[in-house]
Amino acid sequence: MPLHAEQFFTSVLPHQLDGSVIGEAFYAQVPDQGIRLRIDFYETIHQHTYGGLRLSAIHPDQGQLDAVTLSFADHGTFRARDLRTGTRPGTSGYATIRDFPHDEEHRPWQGGDFTTLADAVHRYARIWGIPAPAGRKAPRATAPAPAASRVRGSAARAR
Repeated sequence: MPLHAEQFFTSVLPHQLDGSVIGEAFYAQVPDQGIRLRIDFYETIHQHTYGGLRLSAIHPDQGQLDAVTLSFADHGTFRARDLRTGTRPGTSGYATIRDFPHDEEHRPWQGGDFTTLADAVHRYARIWGIPAPAGRKAPRATAPAPAASRVRGSAARAR
């Protein structure tokens, strides 16, 4: 598996959910209700290039109830990596990961900070009733303050 999904969802992304990795997706379930949360990578318009995570709430009888995408760019996941490499917004490779089928040792998500993204995953899961496992500390309730924008010296605004 070029994306190394099992390692990503069980070791790298601190999502604090009980579940299983099947193929390239992570599944968690609401106790006693049957609603499942599916988390997988979403592909950009470029083949083998992923821009974030897709979360879907799935009911066993009604199918998909809701879906949302959480982009790496919006959550600052690869901000440090892209600054270090000089990759700018709007250019190829910015805030994305690529899988390389020919390179089994390559971990495309290396160098990412997944804390804010994991907080968003946890908040979405809680909306659908998927609790954090007992004994685990819940993530912070609010997202960190937005970083200052470098565009025309203005500060970024919270949404």
